[in-house]
Amino acid sequence: MRKTVLRSLLLVLMLLPGALSGADVELTFWNFWDPKFILPVISRFEKDNPGVKIRNEQISWGNGLDKVVVAMANNRAPDICELGSTWMGKFMGEGALLDVTDKFCDLKPDYLMWEPATMNGRLYGMPWLAGTRVMFYNRKLFKEAGLDPDRGPETWDELLAAAKLIHNPEKGLYGFGMNAGEGHILYKKFMPFVWGNHGHIIDENGNFIFDSPQTREALEFYLKLKEYSYCEKQDLLDEAFKRGRLGLAISGSWNFARYPIDAPELDFGVALMPKPAKDKGFSTSFLGGQILVLFKSCKNPDVAAKFIRYLTTVENTLPITREALVSFPAHKNAYSDEMFTRDPRLGVFVEQMKTSVHPPIHRLWIELEKIINDTVEKAMYGESPDKVFAEAALEYARVTQRKTSGQSAVAATGATPVAVTSTSGQSGGSTQILLLTLIGVGTLLNAIMLMFLIYEVKKNAG
Repeated sequence: MRKTVLRSLLLVLMLLPGALSGADVELTFWNFWDPKFILPVISRFEKDNPGVKIRNEQISWGNGLDKVVVAMANNRAPDICELGSTWMGKFMGEGALLDVTDKFCDLKPDYLMWEPATMNGRLYGMPWLAGTRVMFYNRKLFKEAGLDPDRGPETWDELLAAAKLIHNPEKGLYGFGMNAGEGHILYKKFMPFVWGNHGHIIDENGNFIFDSPQTREALEFYLKLKEYSYCEKQDLLDEAFKRGRLGLAISGSWNFARYPIDAPELDFGVALMPKPAKDKGFSTSFLGGQILVLFKSCKNPDVAAKFIRYLTTVENTLPITREALVSFPAHKNAYSDEMFTRDPRLGVFVEQMKTSVHPPIHRLWIELEKIINDTVEKAMYGESPDKVFAEAALEYARVTQRKTSGQSAVAATGATPVAVTSTSGQSGGSTQILLLTLIGVGTLLNAIMLMFLIYEVKKNAG
């Protein structure tokens, strides 16, 4: 028994100094991807960088934002985190992110979508993936309706006319798939009509200008389109299109991974989003994606930045796109890859991204997004434009007043706002104190164990 105790104590003594030395770098990485995409990249990076450990944790889009906010509020934010690009205004505005201008600014010529990672001329993130939405149309239904199957609608009038010709609910056919009742989605379908009509949400001075002639005109058209639409959530709209029940739908590249497997006989085309008229406006869509950020509490920003630069290369990002087809690489060189050139339909996405619009970078964007969704939904289900726009203005005033009166965006989520805006220096000091404390405790334990070991040896010798 005594020999077993002695061996255990010796083992502890050997391991304890290494455990407390802090010689190795361990970083946490939160992201939304299946680990099968991320772990191979991490393994290669760790192999090339001995002593570095990247601890991967998958989070979900459903509760990811809340999880990050709660982690921030409790000083448990990850070192590296993938954020939806529309969330960036919130986190930059809260002062939660590390300024990484000096770490990534040299990469600007090679990547897309820097706007959502920028505030006041400084960078707070690195673009990783980007994506947009285009118009899907059923070529078979187009032929049956006497429409050209090789050309999607190019204007609002052409879109409305095509939807009207195809729409036949008695036969289970619908002209257009219109999103309803789903947060974070509806505005992505509606705002392209506003942006393409030269409308905006926020002006250059930060004023809320959603109620404009351009937006009202877009809403009037959208309500006309509803008459020939199937209104549902995105997954159900994609399913209806897959089954040949929808003539047209606004959707994303993820369908290129699903349709060949689930509906190999489906004959579909994709087209740029229609513009208001041949001589008016322009074709545009929603631009979004994922940004990699470092929170101010990051334990080793230099190593974390090195990992981000490695992760965002074409070689490490393209495999995700090839298999999942949810988003495209932010690196511009990726678009010369054969996957984009061999299928002209994917080329439409690349072309659409050139004119697509990212929502405004605003610390209250999450609240603004809800206001837009509510405004359009209320109008879709019968409230007058005058009423919904008046309600939108009032809600914006309430939100602004609430935020400027002292309630932070973190507090609005229900989380306790604890030291969200602490500086990297403060964080580094806390880490040093903790490390010194652990070393002190370890030294004391070493002394106690050594005394016990000497006692046991003398006892056995006697």
